[in-house]
Amino acid sequence: MNDLRYGKIQFTLVVSLLHVSICLAQTYHAGFKSFQLKDSTRIYKPDTEPTDILHYRPVDLDIWYPSSEKKEKALKFGDLFGLFEQRAVNYQDNQDYSGITNELAQFYVSELGVGADGQKLLNIQTNSFSNVEPSSIKHPVIIYMAGFNGMGFENYKILEKLAENGFLVVSVWSVGRYPGDMTNQKEDMLEQVYDAEFAIRYLKQNSFFNVDFNTIGVIGCSWGGMSTAVFVNRNRYTKTFVSLDGTETHYFGEEEENDRFIQEIHDSKLLEPKSQNIKYLYLESGNKLDEFQPLKDFNYFRELNSEKYYLRFTNSTHSDFTCIPSILDASENSIKIFRDIEQLTIAFFKKTLENKGVFKPVWEDISTLSYVNKELYDISIKPNAATEITGIVLDNKNDTPLPYVNIGILNKEIGTVTDTEGKFTLNLKEGFENDTIRISSIGYKPVEFLIRGIAQKTRPISIKLKEQINELEEVVVSAKAFKKKILGNKTESKFISTGFSYDQPGAEMGVKINIRKTPTFVDAFNFNVSYNRLSSKSTFRINFYNVENNKPKENILSDNILVSMEPEQVGKITVDLKPYNIVLNNDVIVSLEWVETERENKKDEAIFFSLGMFNSGTLFKKSSQSKFKKYNNMGVGFNLDVRY
Repeated sequence: MNDLRYGKIQFTLVVSLLHVSICLAQTYHAGFKSFQLKDSTRIYKPDTEPTDILHYRPVDLDIWYPSSEKKEKALKFGDLFGLFEQRAVNYQDNQDYSGITNELAQFYVSELGVGADGQKLLNIQTNSFSNVEPSSIKHPVIIYMAGFNGMGFENYKILEKLAENGFLVVSVWSVGRYPGDMTNQKEDMLEQVYDAEFAIRYLKQNSFFNVDFNTIGVIGCSWGGMSTAVFVNRNRYTKTFVSLDGTETHYFGEEEENDRFIQEIHDSKLLEPKSQNIKYLYLESGNKLDEFQPLKDFNYFRELNSEKYYLRFTNSTHSDFTCIPSILDASENSIKIFRDIEQLTIAFFKKTLENKGVFKPVWEDISTLSYVNKELYDISIKPNAATEITGIVLDNKNDTPLPYVNIGILNKEIGTVTDTEGKFTLNLKEGFENDTIRISSIGYKPVEFLIRGIAQKTRPISIKLKEQINELEEVVVSAKAFKKKILGNKTESKFISTGFSYDQPGAEMGVKINIRKTPTFVDAFNFNVSYNRLSSKSTFRINFYNVENNKPKENILSDNILVSMEPEQVGKITVDLKPYNIVLNNDVIVSLEWVETERENKKDEAIFFSLGMFNSGTLFKKSSQSKFKKYNNMGVGFNLDVRY
């Protein structure tokens, strides 16, 4: 009886899947054409003459379209990816992006753990054919809004599949105001919206494609979801909206600056979902709330009163909502999830733009899988009152103020560093009455105490640290000649980097360096600044930690080693460490910690260091007493000049 029932279920599923595959079968070939245009109604580079090549807003459109023609040779992924380098060079005039294609390809394969050869990605064959003849009949049009600083290549598999199923797809890449960097600010986001509106006008004015402008849909990926939601509100003729983990839904509480920018967009009444009549499919990743508890949310899906569908892929990450992990076979999970996303997207547009009855069986099949959830995230919490703790840290012997002392909530991403006068302010946004504050400084014994003991004090507190005397091991130096070597990550990449945003003094990052010969004498510390928009002088501290379970344990230095960075200073920096007599006998973690900025940085400022591939990864923590987290595969470019 059970076998018979199982057989019926199996047969039903096969028939259902067969029905879906027939309805989503390829009808056309996917043509591809790229357009380099200018929007003469908008100024791109301020304070320039109309004759300047960057005076008017450049708009590049990548269009996948239905065609009955098929060439012998389809495009490779590298043909699509190379457009990114071409445009990065053309959209600004103060930085050379030549070579970024190969370096980013290496970045992807390394980050996904699928080898060391970026050509593997660039050589992947697509099903897109360049400059073939468009279909002569009218087709619905879909606008694709790329993710943060992204382009259509990030999801070309979906875009070409839509073209094969009879849709004309226009990809609008993510470019902000001059010099082109997209940010979370409203003004940059709106540039992508205006580009999409320009694309519709261009298609109406040019007859190369046969477009049915009565059936317009949109796809938003990641930050492109926010742009798409604004586009929908401004262009009410849009019939349907598919969001691939889009940020039109936002969870507040993770990053203060980002929250502020998002709130400004909401306050500007640019979304207004309650008044929309859009058909909406929201597909969401499953790990975005793993490491923080939101204070509140803005849920576009919940606010919408029209026909809508929601699925969360519980075992997915944000990157699974692009096709790159899938085409690289990064994991069986990535392949499976992207296939589901692709099927849902195509079926939803067939339902909403062509009135085809294919969405229901696809939805019923996928929405009942074990790794999906139809319930929205539950973010219910009890808000807590904010607390501000101020004080000064002094030397126990002579009451001298101690600069650059680390102060923070133990194992939490809340912390700060004392200024040059030993003073500090620690803002606690949530109730941490039962948590512990830790105060630590090089050369002093750390102290810890419960927050509840000081949280109610209205006056600044005074904390005194006792000096910690460490006896150094005796090192016997032989008369033999030393061998010199560079240990660590030697990258000086211009394009791949990681770093600190404007509001992260107290944050720290580092790499593990393996010591093979003992004793090893350290002569210098080297790193490369690839990008620096800090407008004020900043101070960083070099730290050396002994290693336990591949994580930093204790700082082995007895003195502060400080490095000053001038505003906008870039390039290789070498710090002479010979005066500090650092001798290593075991593996070490070397880090750079941001301890001071001369004045308050502006909100769009940041400093970034070159990042390299195929090494032990980067260790990072957001605040002085939080836990280090390890990011595998990509290591920040820190290295040591040594002798042994």
